Amino acid sequence: MSYYPILVDLKEKKVIVVGGGTVAQRKVETLLEYDAVVHLMSRELTPALQRYVEEGMIKFLGKEFSGDVLDGAFLVIAATDDPEVNRRVSEFAKEKGLLVNAVDQPSDCSFIVPAIVKRGDLLVAVSTSGKSPALARRIRENLDTQFGSEYEEFLRLMGRVRKEVLSRGLSQEEKSRVFHELVDSDILESITRKDFNGIASELNRIIQLRLSSDDVINYLKAE
Repeated sequence: MSYYPILVDLKEKKVIVVGGGTVAQRKVETLLEYDAVVHLMSRELTPALQRYVEEGMIKFLGKEFSGDVLDGAFLVIAATDDPEVNRRVSEFAKEKGLLVNAVDQPSDCSFIVPAIVKRGDLLVAVSTSGKSPALARRIRENLDTQFGSEYEEFLRLMGRVRKEVLSRGLSQEEKSRVFHELVDSDILESITRKDFNGIASELNRIIQLRLSSDDVINYLKAE
């Protein structure tokens, strides 16, 4: 099976997680990182999941799964240690037209979750279409060493510079040239070296700004 790659906005979206073990905990923690509204059901909970419930970070729906709890959900994750339970969750979700992921059961999934490397707004996803999650993790680990925190800062800088370039009313061809020149410049390496004068010099050369090293430092700060 071939999967269509897509990035989804989960902010304030209702997500149902069925399961309360360590796998479910990892799923919940990732969902919370992306501001999903997590609803959980399971017979048992890890101490961390229990704490999330008590602190109001997630809503506990009960111990036994029933199909009606899926009403209003955006997507569903079945993460129990019982393949039959996961399959039943998947069947109910599909009947309601919901996206569903059943952990380690690709045939019961309408979407699968890739291994990811995240550096701020940079997100690199690796998938083997469910054939070998272990290989996906190995590739992700290799990528993890290639992409350092400088990529997060570079994208933060480019986001601010992009607004300046787009405000100038340049032709599509000229905008493309500028953006490619920025990416091909030494700015990324200069960020790694904390060479703020070098970054300012490159920006001033490419897009004719009059930036100082202090301006660059402010550009690189998280908003």
